[in-house]
Amino acid sequence: MKGDRLDRAVEIVLTVGLAAGALLLLTGLVTGRPEPLRWGIVALMLTPVARVVVVTIGMFARRDVLFGLISLWILVVLATSIGVAFYG
Repeated sequence: MKGDRLDRAVEIVLTVGLAAGALLLLTGLVTGRPEPLRWGIVALMLTPVARVVVVTIGMFARRDVLFGLISLWILVVLATSIGVAFYG
């Protein structure tokens, strides 16, 4: 049952991220303003990161330490790459 809840949480995160990104991109295209376009791209780029956060929390909640640590490592790699992109 816990797996179903985790799958559903991941589905919601991906759906909301995609919908928010698409709505912002569409708004930017219709209005001709660059700010919604930028935020739409950011939303689409952060959606997979949010997915990894949800999976990491879910794995530790299940007490699946091995996959929780692997997921945490992936989150560290993503955070490092984002940090290098902004400050590197």
